[in-house]
Amino acid sequence: MSDKDALTPRVFLIRHGETEWAKSGRYTGTTDIELTPAGEAQVSSTASTLVGTGKLLDPARLTHIFVSPRKRAKKTLKLLMLSHPSTSTEDLAEWDYGDYEGLKAGEIRQLREKRGLDRERKWDIWRDGCEGLCNKFASV
Repeated sequence: MSDKDALTPRVFLIRHGETEWAKSGRYTGTTDIELTPAGEAQVSSTASTLVGTGKLLDPARLTHIFVSPRKRAKKTLKLLMLSHPSTSTEDLAEWDYGDYEGLKAGEIRQLREKRGLDRERKWDIWRDGCEGLCNKFASV
């Protein structure tokens, strides 16, 4: 059976295009930032390659779309030309960076050094998480 005829349910994750903060290396989570013109072009290019009849994302074969409530995610969905019904949910929202929102990795390391953290080993976001979180996903 060809891939296009497969009946196996699939999940596709699509990341939004470039934002000013992403471009400059700033951690972007809960802040609602628009796509840059380059980010819009990235998404449009992806759409022309992946979205359409007989393509990987064939709108006729989609059952549901879930999208982050952030402007950048909703704009990405619109640019992908997927007019299928969608559900916007915080459950898919970008990671909350807490006190590190909008900062660059070097700035975070300096902040942690001032606070007397990381004396034994260098900070790693995946291991050490973020300060200032009060949700169920808080690592620190």
